[in-house]
Amino acid sequence: MKIKTSILTFLLFTLLTSCSSDKLTTSKAESLFITCQAGENLIKTNTSSYGIIERSDSYKKRNGNFIESYKKLEKEGLYTVGELQRIKRSYIMKDRYEVNLTPKAKEFLISSKKGFRGEISGKFRICEYTFGSIEEIHEIPEKNIADVRVKFVRINETPFFREAHEKLNPKEVFKQVKYKKTNDGWKLCN
Repeated sequence: MKIKTSILTFLLFTLLTSCSSDKLTTSKAESLFITCQAGENLIKTNTSSYGIIERSDSYKKRNGNFIESYKKLEKEGLYTVGELQRIKRSYIMKDRYEVNLTPKAKEFLISSKKGFRGEISGKFRICEYTFGSIEEIHEIPEKNIADVRVKFVRINETPFFREAHEKLNPKEVFKQVKYKKTNDGWKLCN
């Protein structure tokens, strides 16, 4: 019986000292990160023009028919595209379209900036990244810091998200984050 009591005492002591150790654990790093992030997701955007859009014939030769992408978004209920107007400016022939946002598209509009001759440059939300997990912790005791590898996961893809965005915005993204060790324990944000 005496042996069992001493083993239990030893296990309890080990458990208590390990809980109060200064080591940055995965659960502690995760807790600090979630607290600092406070439910905010990283928003990724893409720029698209709307309003009165004019493109020259030489532009179309170099870049292809620009209106095709607008027609695809019109089918998804994001834009309304007006009729083609051929205009001549300074001896240059141009295609002119009036492209308007639908209420559905306005939900994803973050900001806009009026440009030349009625063209508006809009910044649209294409997806978000949220905290996934703590992947790796590398403590550097002599500097009182830890490099922590954090995984973010892509969520909430909008209709503006295209296959072309996949390369720049993969399903998972990893980021190195520095944690500081203070007299009050590990800190990530102030």
